Amino acid sequence: MIFRVGTSTNFIGQAWTLWKEKKGLELTDSSMEDSYDELEALRCIQIGLLCVQQHPEDRPSMSNVVMMLGSEVALPQPKEPSFLTETSLLQAVSSANQQSIISANEISVTQLEPR
Repeated sequence: MIFRVGTSTNFIGQAWTLWKEKKGLELTDSSMEDSYDELEALRCIQIGLLCVQQHPEDRPSMSNVVMMLGSEVALPQPKEPSFLTETSLLQAVSSANQQSIISANEISVTQLEPR
């Protein structure tokens, strides 16, 4: 996939834009287009977009994701995902620096280190 010139969204933002424009297959590697089923690829993209919904209750559980991938059950349409643009990311980092907050979205990350 090639990011569109002049846009400031990340990969999820690009995926959402292409999905809305009914151009989801542009997310796939063009050199592999003869080696996959287009409907399956679109289904995987749709499931991926469902997994990055802004509200946790809108996201499928992992068991549901496995079921969705392994069957042809109808999928709900994804809503616009929560993603950051470069501009809002810079604002979040700037705001975090001013407020001495480590996480821009109030979620902490624990890094495990072996003994």
